[in-house]
Formats: sequence, structure tokens, C-alpha cells
Amino acid sequence: MTPEDLYRYDVNGYLLLEGAIAPDELARLNARIDVWEERALEVFCAKSAGENQEVRYDDVVNQEESLVELAANPVVLPHIREMVERPRLKSTWIAFKWRGGQTTLHSNHTPSVTCNFYHFNGQIRHNLLNLMYALHDIEPGGGGLKVVPGSHKANYPRARGDDVSDLLVELSMKAGDVLLFSHDIAHCSKNESDDIRRTVMYTYCPGVIANSFGGDGLYERIFETAPEGSWLKYLTRRPNGFRETYPQPPELDAVVDAVRCAGV
Repeated sequence: MTPEDLYRYDVNGYLLLEGAIAPDELARLNARIDVWEERALEVFCAKSAGENQEVRYDDVVNQEESLVELAANPVVLPHIREMVERPRLKSTWIAFKWRGGQTTLHSNHTPSVTCNFYHFNGQIRHNLLNLMYALHDIEPGGGGLKVVPGSHKANYPRARGDDVSDLLVELSMKAGDVLLFSHDIAHCSKNESDDIRRTVMYTYCPGVIANSFGGDGLYERIFETAPEGSWLKYLTRRPNGFRETYPQPPELDAVVDAVRCAGV
């Protein structure tokens, strides 16, 4: 990460990387996700008017082979490595939001819950880093993530019932972009357009933290088939307590160290 990236991320709590998925790969992924959207449409059509107009599939990386390699996307690996200590894949999901589909305002962080905290002490450290890929363009009003910039480091809790709508910033995205954000930032979304918001999410945590879904062996199949010494194998290793279960690949360490020393 460049000094500019680090400054903006630390101040805001998010960073947008454009074109994180190459156009040919994006087309291939969308062809596969079309199948999931057809499945989701059946669920959506069965919903009542009062239900959230969203369909979400958790742990999708274990169900959709085309999404496995994206978990170790080389475009974002330096960012993950920079901001998460001994990182590991925690959870994945696909979400489809129709008009009215929403995620209500939330965050991990309050000043009194330090176990969920983002902090900076010479180096950014997360307990939960979120990556949201846009598979279609997300125009203004189309369900882009809305955030309260800087709220990941707030010193006061958000008052109950305060929707902070005056502080929210909506983040539009182009297909293939990825948004990195701390889960400690106050964030929400709502699709107010006629387009279906199609996104895939990957979250990363330190190796000591357990999986969101399933047990310690959640990614065992992916781990076993991933190439030896690869970042995919490292990111899908078992939670380790305070003992590593697989060595971190050295080549990215060298890249990150070189970038930091060069100050670029």
C-alpha cells in the first residue's frame, strides 16, 4: 500500500480499488453468478411486501468454484497483508438486492468493545477487514455502501436511534471494483433503483479468530487442493489460536517490505 492509500484508509475507514477484476474474468464470473441470481429470483418472488428485498447466500466460496481464486486476488493481497496480522479468510457471501433491499446501519466498533477494534499503532490492524466486489455497476441510489467516514475510530458511541443520515456518504462502484472497509465503520445500504445490486463479499481476520460459518475445518477442501506455498492455501488454513497451522508465503512479505522501505 502506498502512503497515500494508508493515509486515506486510516482517515476514512475505506478504500476503493478500481478494476480489481480483469474484464474477461469478470465476464466469466458473471456468467456463473447468473445461475445464482436465477435461484435467488425464486426466493425473492416468494417474499412478502414487508420482507427485506434481499437474497443472500452465505459460505458461497465452498459452493461456487469460480469464486475460490478471488479469495486470494493478487490485486488486494498486499492490502490484506498490510492491514491484518497473519490474515485468514473468515467468511464469504453473495448478495442480491432488489428495490428496497437493505442492510441497516451497524458496525462492530463501540468505544467499549475493544475486542472488535481497528487500531493504528505504527501499523493498521483489523480484527475484521471486509472486501466487497461489485459484479455490476452500482450507480448512485443503486444500493452502494453508505458509510460514516472515520467512525471506525469514534471515541463516543452512536446514540440509540440516531440514524446519522446527515453524515452518511454513498460509495458508487463500477463492475470489477472492490471496496475495502473496516467492519468497525458505521455502514449500511439500500437499493432504491430498478437494478439488482449484485455483490460478492470476502472478510478477513487474524488467524486466531474462528470462522463465521461451520467449524475449524470450514475451508479444508480448498486448503487441501490449493497449491503448496500459495496464498490461497495460507488464507484457508484452520484457525490457529496462538500457533500457526501453515507457514505464511514469504514472497509477499518481501514485496510488502520493499514497498514500505521505498516509501511508495
